[in-house]
Amino acid sequence: MNRDDQARMFTFLVTSARGCVDEPPIYGPLRLLEAYSMLLDMQEPGETDEFYYRLNEKIEVLKDMCMIDEGRFIDGLDRVIKELTDHILGGE
Repeated sequence: MNRDDQARMFTFLVTSARGCVDEPPIYGPLRLLEAYSMLLDMQEPGETDEFYYRLNEKIEVLKDMCMIDEGRFIDGLDRVIKELTDHILGGE
């Protein structure tokens, strides 16, 4: 991660922390998903496996869903967590 990426990520995290003070609670998970996507975008080619990019496609859909249907957002987040857990534990 280069200095520009660091500055971008650190600024996003700190300003997100401040935003969470006044924003609706559902924005916290949305901001964390955005951080996932940002960190993934900062990876060099071949630095991480393809699974995480495929998972990010689902996360992008969830980010849009957050403002439309909170229940579906939460269900989708649960599915993403299951996929991630299965992948990490070797179940994929």
